[in-house]
Amino acid sequence: MSRIPAARRRAGHMVVILWAAMLAACGQLPRQTASELNESYLQALERTARAMHTFEAGDPAEQGALARLAGYFGQLDEATVRRDTSSLYAAEAYLNDNLTAVQGVDAIEAYFLHAASAVEAMSVEFLDVARSGPEYYLRWRMVITARGLNRGQPVISFGVTHFRFDSEGRVLLHKDFWDAGTGLYEFLPGVGGLVRRVRGAAGGGL
Repeated sequence: MSRIPAARRRAGHMVVILWAAMLAACGQLPRQTASELNESYLQALERTARAMHTFEAGDPAEQGALARLAGYFGQLDEATVRRDTSSLYAAEAYLNDNLTAVQGVDAIEAYFLHAASAVEAMSVEFLDVARSGPEYYLRWRMVITARGLNRGQPVISFGVTHFRFDSEGRVLLHKDFWDAGTGLYEFLPGVGGLVRRVRGAAGGGL
């Protein structure tokens, strides 16, 4: 893995942050099941396979696409979402944050706008990037503070996001992989106690 320059690591990520805050604020769990999320991801992989673009490693187009991601998520407020979502994501882009999935740039924009209001503080440091042809995998460390989550104290979580880009450097596919147990559910009222009991019963192995 190659290390991302420091200027790109000032990032607040990913839909995952927003869903964590929104779930904490509204006290609701996602409506989509794990099997539905998995199936939608498989369909998105097939649907975006022809349109995804392979950049030359290290060329300005590739670096620009990664920099735009960091810039967008580094200050994810309403103004940024309204201004930049349509240029960051392709028209038929797919987003799956391990909790829910949406498709289309308008749906993605609405998703961010709806969720961002619940965030008190968020930051993500992109630690590494790996690529396999047109497939990009960004490893990150997330810190989130939100109303109703962990009694308002920061929660730290780690994850990886799979990205595909089109020839203009816009995101075609965005799929987060992260541990929702330690990253969210453990800190939700009611649900958190159950997660901790299950982990304890397994001897801390979960």
